[in-house]
Amino acid sequence: MDVVRVLVLIAIGCAIWAGWQLHSFPGGRRFTFSSEHAGEREHLTAARRKWREAESTSYRRVAAAKAQEHRAQTLHDERIRRAQEELQRVRWPGRGELVEERGAMSLHQHVLLIADEEIPLVRLCIRFEQDRQESHIYATRPDGSVRLTSFLNTAHEEGGVRRFAVRIENAVAAENTFRAQQKALTAQAEKNLKEALADTGARDTARLHLAQATSLHKIDHRRKTARAELDAARKRWQSLTGKLPH
Repeated sequence: MDVVRVLVLIAIGCAIWAGWQLHSFPGGRRFTFSSEHAGEREHLTAARRKWREAESTSYRRVAAAKAQEHRAQTLHDERIRRAQEELQRVRWPGRGELVEERGAMSLHQHVLLIADEEIPLVRLCIRFEQDRQESHIYATRPDGSVRLTSFLNTAHEEGGVRRFAVRIENAVAAENTFRAQQKALTAQAEKNLKEALADTGARDTARLHLAQATSLHKIDHRRKTARAELDAARKRWQSLTGKLPH
């Protein structure tokens, strides 16, 4: 059975090769297979090969230039995106990232959530107290109003609540610093965005290189010569066989 399979595969391979030869060198079996016209076939094959190589080389130059232009554009867009995000972050910081949750409290980068109430961290005063049954965190707003949150000792270890209170105090200190610098940070972020938008040098250079590569592809002497030689070889074959090959 293995021998039969091998013979079948060989037969299929020969049929495919013969079909391709007939397609590549049309005009009849005499022109396609006979040694009499082997020179003509080799001449046409050489012209095709030269054209493919010239075309491939030229297209590779264009493809490389396109890839370079794409990279430059991507880097330009990415820099603008980062600058826009930074400006958004310092101008309208919102809640910021979640830092820690404990009981009814959720500490974010810029606010403290207590149940459904959102309290800005700026100038917030935090006090921790503890009794036999509960730990307490007092959050005093700049206007003097106070929000009390209690944690049962059975559910929340006193040391953990105390560390959470310290973490809130540190977040308040960071927020106070941020708010004091916000105007300057916003101005710097606006400047960075303006510079990112204006910095088109690498992108423009890549675009120019692509335009030049595309133009050279169209006027490439080697490519044009190879094309002319292929067309001449095809017509020569047509004059011999009456069939114009691809």
